[in-house]
Amino acid sequence: MKTYTIDSNSAGQRMDRFLMKFFPEASKGFLEKMLRKKRIKRNGKRADPKDMVAVGDELLFYFSDETYNQFRGIKKGDAPKEAPLPPALRRMMAEPLWENGDCIVLNKPAGFLSQPDTSGKPSVADAIQRFLPHSGTFHPAPANRLDYGTSGIILVPKNYEAQKKIMAAIRERAVSKEYLALVHGTLTQPLELKTRLTKDEQANRVTAGHAGVAASLSCTPLASHEGLTLVSVDLHTGRSHQIRVQLAQAGYPVVGDSKYGQAKKDLSLKRRFHLNHQLLHSVRYALPQAGIDVRAPLPQDFEEILTAFHFPEVR
Repeated sequence: MKTYTIDSNSAGQRMDRFLMKFFPEASKGFLEKMLRKKRIKRNGKRADPKDMVAVGDELLFYFSDETYNQFRGIKKGDAPKEAPLPPALRRMMAEPLWENGDCIVLNKPAGFLSQPDTSGKPSVADAIQRFLPHSGTFHPAPANRLDYGTSGIILVPKNYEAQKKIMAAIRERAVSKEYLALVHGTLTQPLELKTRLTKDEQANRVTAGHAGVAASLSCTPLASHEGLTLVSVDLHTGRSHQIRVQLAQAGYPVVGDSKYGQAKKDLSLKRRFHLNHQLLHSVRYALPQAGIDVRAPLPQDFEEILTAFHFPEVR
């Protein structure tokens, strides 16, 4: 027999949903059968799939060690060695922009995934799993995402309650998100861009048109030099590739954007500055409900390019 005591990161959810997370390798039918046969009990009594688990509840599992470990996803022998994290991700975790008991705010470097994908490339989520503790069925993970080549602010709730509050605020759009981008073209007046976006998941490419999800942003020029403009973008919706697609459609593609940008114009910048990503940076994220209002300094390569083209210093 195995026992498990529900903590605050596991409480407040239905028994069946908790069990599906706790035993990721077990089927829903198997777990329901174990509940019916009283092979899983709550506080020594029969448990119903619809029961809400609470802090301090003791769950009893009348399983063999082999069955328990199998459905928990625990394999025999030593755990496989994890690939070392790149130094940039280690620095990101060691030097957070802001942190309290409920949340940590990170400054993601360009050139890293927010969440892991099938490529096997290291991600922000990988670093979080290694550096932040987890308990129960809760595993800390990014609450927002940035594209692979975009740098800046990533929010990470540290517990289940904080995650619920932050995700609810994001869904309700009770957030302020500001980005800085260097774009091709001389923009002199603010833009209000509204369109619909459709994503081709297989090609990982977004197109703007009359179909898809609504997307809107405000774009304000800060300074222009030699056919380039530094802009501030207030993101009203959070769609995949949104800023890059909408600015490109408006005639102001982001510098260094290999997917939606202008390759010929970027070529000299890539050769001169070894630029290998778009110059798009999440500079400010404010979430008043959680007491969060954080700014992220520009990456060094972004700063160097602005200095080389005599743009004013960004604070």
